Amino acid sequence: MRFLNNIIPIILVFVFATAADGRQQLNFNAGWELHIGDVEAAPAGGGEGAGWQPVTLPYAFNGDEAFRKDITDLTDTVCWYRKKWRVDSGELRDKKFFIEFEGVRQGADFYLNGHRLGFSEDGVMACGFDLTPYVQEGDNLLAVRCDNSWTYRSRRHDSRYQWNDRNFNANYGGIPKNVRLHVTGKLYQTLPLYSDLGTTGIYVYATDFDIPGRKAVVHVESQVRNDDARPRTFFLTVVLKDKDGKLVAGFNGDGRITLQPGETVVAKAEQEVRGLHFWSWGYGYLYTVETCLRETEATGSSSARVSARPASARARYGSTTAC
Repeated sequence: MRFLNNIIPIILVFVFATAADGRQQLNFNAGWELHIGDVEAAPAGGGEGAGWQPVTLPYAFNGDEAFRKDITDLTDTVCWYRKKWRVDSGELRDKKFFIEFEGVRQGADFYLNGHRLGFSEDGVMACGFDLTPYVQEGDNLLAVRCDNSWTYRSRRHDSRYQWNDRNFNANYGGIPKNVRLHVTGKLYQTLPLYSDLGTTGIYVYATDFDIPGRKAVVHVESQVRNDDARPRTFFLTVVLKDKDGKLVAGFNGDGRITLQPGETVVAKAEQEVRGLHFWSWGYGYLYTVETCLRETEATGSSSARVSARPASARARYGSTTAC
C-alpha cells in the first residue's frame, strides 16, 4: 500500500447529524418554484400567477439547454426561486434556524418573509444565513433572486469573474446544488460558513502518524456558541466509527466548559487511535467522526465521514451540520 507524504490528513466527504435535543439537518430540496425573469414583489410573496413552475433542487434554470445549445448561446438572465414552508406551534421555542446553500450561480440575494438575509456572488462556494430572527409561526417564504449574467460584476470589487466567460464555462445558473435547513438548540456547534455567518464549524485532523503501527492522534476542534439567555455548561465528546458503523474509539474534551450568553469558544478533544486503515490510492477507507455536546444529557451531535491520510497539512471540511 503506497502512501504520499504531501497530502491532506483528514478529508471529510459526507456529513449528517442528529441530536437528542431535536437537532436536525433537513433536506430542503423539494417544493420549490422557479420563475424565469425578474419579479419585483417576489421577496414578500408577490408576483403570483403565470410563470412559476414547480421544481426540485438541484435545478439549473437553463439546464434543459444542455447539449441543445452551444455554451455561447445559453440563456443568461435573472430568475427567482421560492419555497413556502410551515413552522408549527411550539417549534420556535429555544430553537435556531440556519439555511445552507451548497452554491448559487452567479450572484444571488436571499430573503425570508420579505426580509433580506444577504447575498452571495462567487457562483460556486457554499453560503448560509441565520433565519432565526425572521422565522414565524405558520407559513414562511424563502426567496432567492439569481443573476446569471455573463458580464456579472462583483459588488464588492466591481470586477468580473474571469472564469465566468462564454469561451470557458457553461453558464448553468440558478440553484444547481443542494440546500439544507439546520435546526439547533440555543447551545450549538456552528457551521463552517465564515463568509456569511462568521463561524468556522468543526475541524478534524490527525497528527503523529505511525504507518507501520497503524496509529495516529485524532484531533477534533469544534466551535460552540451559546445563544441562550443563561449560562450553559457542557463538555465535548467524540466517537469514531469504522465504515461498518462499529465503534473504534470514544473520548472526551478537556473538561467542562461554561459559556455565558453570547459567548463562543473552540472546544477541543484528542486521542491516539490504533488499528487505523490509512487512505491511499485505490483504498478509500472512510470513518465517521461524531461529536456531541453534553450537559447532564446529550445536547446535540454532529457526525462526518472521514478518511485518514498521512500529511503535514490540516483539512477543514466545507459542509457540516452542527449543534
